[in-house]
Amino acid sequence: MAGFMKAMAAAGALAGALVATAAGADSLTSVAGDQTPRAGSVTVDFNGTNGNTTLPNGFSLSGGQLVTGSANGWSQPLGDNTQYLMVNGGQQATLKSTGQGFDGVSLYWGSADSYNTLSVLDTMGNVIRSITGLDFAAPGANAPGSNFADPKYNQYVTYTLDSLTGQKIGGLKFASGQTAFELDNVSFFNTAPTSVPEPATLTLFGAGIGGLLAASRRRRKKTA
Repeated sequence: MAGFMKAMAAAGALAGALVATAAGADSLTSVAGDQTPRAGSVTVDFNGTNGNTTLPNGFSLSGGQLVTGSANGWSQPLGDNTQYLMVNGGQQATLKSTGQGFDGVSLYWGSADSYNTLSVLDTMGNVIRSITGLDFAAPGANAPGSNFADPKYNQYVTYTLDSLTGQKIGGLKFASGQTAFELDNVSFFNTAPTSVPEPATLTLFGAGIGGLLAASRRRRKKTA
């Protein structure tokens, strides 16, 4: 019986550790070409004229330039004929939300270069994760022999937090080591939490079973 109780407690602890690993997972996916934002998203499309745009309520943008077309070494995202955000070499731009934050974000990343860096920020402005063009479009549109208009380098990129971690996305920072980082149609969204028990719950569950078995054994000894 003692061996069985130890095994149950160990199983509970192991299950807790496994779920802790799963619950901390985030995801990065991409697909060629611009895509339709998921339902319920808050989208920043940078549309407007002469470098002006109207942002959704609660959002602010600093740095970068709002441009159309291709010029001076930067290229519009493939198939994008609207105004988009361009961050030139050695510069950066920050898009922030003053709200409660989001579980995920998608954007149309044009001619992704190895020196383009997207930093995902939490609601306090801390970096959750940094993503470069190499993470989904190696070797990058800037590599010798690459074509900036290749769909491989024009990707709709989605980053999603695990909703069980308690983190929330509060903004994005765009930076480029050289000309340039081009992007459009940034969409922030929330997801439904997955039905995975908290690690502490599973650990207590295993320990609780062991405790119940021990109590049952003591009661049998008293009545014997």
